[in-house]
Amino acid sequence: MRPSPSAAFSVARLAFRYERRVAVSCEGLEIGLGESVAFVGPNGSGKTTMLKLLNGLLGPFDGSIEFLGRPLRGNPQLRRRSVYVHQHPVLFAGTVRDNLAYALRLKRFGREESARRIDEAAERFALGGLLAREAGRLSGGETQRVAVARAVAAGADVLLLDEPTSSMDAESEAGVRSLLASLKGSGATLVFSAHDETLVRDIADRTIGFAGGRALDGARQGDYR
Repeated sequence: MRPSPSAAFSVARLAFRYERRVAVSCEGLEIGLGESVAFVGPNGSGKTTMLKLLNGLLGPFDGSIEFLGRPLRGNPQLRRRSVYVHQHPVLFAGTVRDNLAYALRLKRFGREESARRIDEAAERFALGGLLAREAGRLSGGETQRVAVARAVAAGADVLLLDEPTSSMDAESEAGVRSLLASLKGSGATLVFSAHDETLVRDIADRTIGFAGGRALDGARQGDYR
């Protein structure tokens, strides 16, 4: 597969093994910049593993994965523009503001630029009332929102999300769904795993089905479980 110049990710002849067992395989996959793609399939089918592979968190593997037209290994754009958001994100000790500020310091933003980005994130992600709250006292939906805001404030526009609405109450689910819709509308690239059919229907431009570790483009609408 020859990658498109507008591709966020290009995967070709991929095989990733745990010991000798092939955990994920994919003959070919391309995800465009600004596209929203859902990974669907039963638990243990390889969705989370594929998300981590795309973000360079697992390896080595056979075949190739490219990000923005360059191999993952040594690609300086991968950590600048892409982030993996865990199903249960981990926030640092301290306040929500501390979490945003720390992520910006890691990216070497200056004090004034960091303050501007925190203000923008607070407005965009409705965090104004949460900035002074201890991160450990947030609900699941609030934690997910802060984790995404932290990544976007630090410059990420390609988000890999593992079951972003898992184990949430209806209100929190609705909030995260609205957040993802807003990010999609702003042109962000979203790649997420989900069992939530409503989330997939509302957010995904297309689906990639997973079964027994194999990734298959064009999953059917009923293939979410």
